[in-house]
Amino acid sequence: MEKEIEIIVPFYDLDPMHVVWHGNYVKYMERGRCALLADCSMTYENMEKHGYAFPVVTMRVKYVKPAMFGQKIIVRTVHVPDENFLIFKYEILDAATRSKLCVAETKQMAIDIKTHESCFQLPEPFLTTFGGTK
Repeated sequence: MEKEIEIIVPFYDLDPMHVVWHGNYVKYMERGRCALLADCSMTYENMEKHGYAFPVVTMRVKYVKPAMFGQKIIVRTVHVPDENFLIFKYEILDAATRSKLCVAETKQMAIDIKTHESCFQLPEPFLTTFGGTK
């Protein structure tokens, strides 16, 4: 599963150095992940209806080149099949040249909303949708 979305960098995402502040790349990744989840009918609202939340438990980010105000960027989000976690890889690319600006990976764990207990395997129906061999 993968999804690409386009974002035009807004002025309010810049830092005092006039480039995108590093924390905003996480926001861009979230937008990409939500778009991919919506494509497979697993929005956060649907996850909650099934009784689970999926907090991010690990995140790795490598900044390659800064994004600038007004720049069109692509957020490419790829799901990595796993039976225990939701794992997503990201590439943030310049839309015109497809050159890499940032690469990242997140891992999310299922948490039972009622008991607040961690689930060390994806519960159904998440296992059917997202599980599989790496």
